[in-house]
Amino acid sequence: MVVLITGCRSGFGLLAAVSAAQAGHTVYAGLRDVETAGELRRRSTGLDVRPVQLDVTSESDRHRVVESILDKHGNIGALVNNAGVAIGGFQEEVTEAEVRKVFEVNVFGVWALTRLVLPHMRRAGFGHIVNVSSVAGRIALPGLGVYAASKHAMEGMTESLRHEVSAFGVRVTLVQPGPYRTDMTAGPNRRLTGAASDPDSPYAARTARAEALFERISARMGDPQDVADRIVDLLDEDSPRLRHPLGPSAKARLAFRWLFPFSAWEFVVARLTGAPEQES
Repeated sequence: MVVLITGCRSGFGLLAAVSAAQAGHTVYAGLRDVETAGELRRRSTGLDVRPVQLDVTSESDRHRVVESILDKHGNIGALVNNAGVAIGGFQEEVTEAEVRKVFEVNVFGVWALTRLVLPHMRRAGFGHIVNVSSVAGRIALPGLGVYAASKHAMEGMTESLRHEVSAFGVRVTLVQPGPYRTDMTAGPNRRLTGAASDPDSPYAARTARAEALFERISARMGDPQDVADRIVDLLDEDSPRLRHPLGPSAKARLAFRWLFPFSAWEFVVARLTGAPEQES
């Protein structure tokens, strides 16, 4: 199968590209800057992994890559929308430019690339769209509202899309990782809004507590290879369910939210983040 995966410089995307090729697929591995493909090339030596310049926010990149694959192979069997960005910060302090950047990548880029490949999948009568969401697409925590909003939007689009294209033989699934060790969560791509470092911010104390909690969580983050393996397994499933939460903390949080009223979850979050009872 010909598979196009976005966001392959590191993390889930890189590992999924290598694992998919090991499973026998022809993989086009999209990178925002193809010059950063060194690690991908090293890990995929001898495998059919083809790095391509693909900034998902670039219309010209999207069209060029999809048309090139179709010219060579006549089809795209699967699209894995993995590219994503995050921003940490309380919503009062996140800038409009920061919000727009997150949505351009996590929502509009996903929609636009999916829209490009769907006519070909529909005409072929087969295809698979795998959208890499997050447990944040179901549960929003303080300091991650913008990221959670973008993933909630992805979840809604994906659920609707599944209804829209199932009759054409196109499968649509969501992967929902909890905390895993990737550049976005514990590396150079982890970003905080500029105001997060302002000691005079009204949220300064809560930011410090949130960072301390994050450090504790970081020590227990899962192996991203588990997510890559699940993505590759999904490519061969004939009738996958819509949502696939991954990681023990993700499943526990979702189960808690399912079983208990929101007020109980609100109490837990307040205790974990150290939220004061009153703030000015």
